[in-house]
Amino acid sequence: MGNRMGGRSGFTMVELLAVLAIVGLLAALLIPAVQSSREAARGAACRNNLRQAILGVLQFESRSGALPGLYNGGFQPRPRSAIEEFHFHPWRTAILPGIERADVFASLNLELPATVAANQTGLNAAIGTFVCPSSANPTRNLPELYAWNDGQVPTVRFGSAARADYEVVGGIHTRPPGTAPGPGGVTLQLVLDGVAFGAWGEPTYREPTVFSTGYRRARLADVTDGLSNTALIGERAGRPDCYEKGKAVDPYPYSDPVAGCGDPHQAAWGVSTHFSWLLSMAGQPVNSTNRIGFHAFHPVGAHAAMGDGSVRALRESTAPVVLQALATRSGGEAVSTGD
Repeated sequence: MGNRMGGRSGFTMVELLAVLAIVGLLAALLIPAVQSSREAARGAACRNNLRQAILGVLQFESRSGALPGLYNGGFQPRPRSAIEEFHFHPWRTAILPGIERADVFASLNLELPATVAANQTGLNAAIGTFVCPSSANPTRNLPELYAWNDGQVPTVRFGSAARADYEVVGGIHTRPPGTAPGPGGVTLQLVLDGVAFGAWGEPTYREPTVFSTGYRRARLADVTDGLSNTALIGERAGRPDCYEKGKAVDPYPYSDPVAGCGDPHQAAWGVSTHFSWLLSMAGQPVNSTNRIGFHAFHPVGAHAAMGDGSVRALRESTAPVVLQALATRSGGEAVSTGD
């Protein structure tokens, strides 16, 4: 007789809506889990990058008897002014052979300033060890540099350079910097007023003119707080764009070039920066800003590489007294991040 009733095929509207609801629920459950898994992988890669960088630093110190200099270059022995601190080859350049990038090191002419056309090829080489995969900045390059002008201003913008998300921990301003009257009635900041220095040594200036009178390269033996209690390198991710608490507040080029996010050269792995940008302010929490201090895009906060070669997570809730202890070399503190 055949099947007069016929066979039912497909879904009713109610069944379709039920299926869609189940799929939506599963997606709501799975997408955060996938995102969390991806960030866990990026965070692990970021920690590994910091570990490779600090091992390169420790290898350099073991071989040479001192930490890498912050201002390297045969064109002159040291910065003669704060302006010149923006044009040397930095600590990252010094450790390139130790992180298996001797090819890039060989492409740089250290007898010339970093910020000249002859060093453009080397400066634009992407160094994966210096970039955190979790960084919110999508571009891998600083779009322009300020050319060397024999330590004078104004300077000409030119070229570009590959980015970095890690910077040395220079120390901390234990109180707001003082000021002094300068030429023509201009108020000048006393750069090193109230600074407790970190493991990387310190410059000396003829205040308030900010002419350099020297820079002392440091040794690990100078760290009396203990290497496991002293941070040498930390995350300062997202530059040259300016971030506060993980949110972009002033993408490069800055809305106010003077009062913006500070020196854009900080974003380049192959260019040095003024020492004051390596300092944090007392009481400044993790992830407050990537102008100075620790700043990253991880749920845990930010990472720091310690003098013993370990890498620690610093949560946004880390007490300011702990951050100050980690950033200085000889305060007599024993600290715990709670990690």
